[in-house]
Amino acid sequence: MIKKALTFFLLSTLLISCNKMTINPPMLIEGEQELDQNQKIILSGDFKAAAHPTSGKAEIIEEDGIKKLKFSNFKTDSGPDLRVYLAEDNKASNFIEISNKVKNGTLIYSLPTGINLEKQKYVLIWCKLFKVNFGTAVLNTPTA
Repeated sequence: MIKKALTFFLLSTLLISCNKMTINPPMLIEGEQELDQNQKIILSGDFKAAAHPTSGKAEIIEEDGIKKLKFSNFKTDSGPDLRVYLAEDNKASNFIEISNKVKNGTLIYSLPTGINLEKQKYVLIWCKLFKVNFGTAVLNTPTA
């Protein structure tokens, strides 16, 4: 009886731990939205393809002191284990994982505090499983 209970416990623990949890899922935006007066774009860059076709725009938006990462008209190939990273280069040096959910379209990710946007200004669409960069946007101060 104890052996059956222990076996059941171990199997249920394994099944529960195998469920993939989404970290920081994006908020999907239908169509383009205008910035309201409390929002401002502090950094922006266009995606360039790396190992796979990737396009669109990445922007860091600040609203009431809170920074968010916005993708506009974003498109990339699907792949296994894709992530959104902010890194110091296009090789994922000193990266921070923003999300383990990548979607095409116009969307917004919340950003954690403590990101150094002067150093971590590369937005990467990264395949963690194969350590491959699908595409990169380098964030710079937008020109007026």
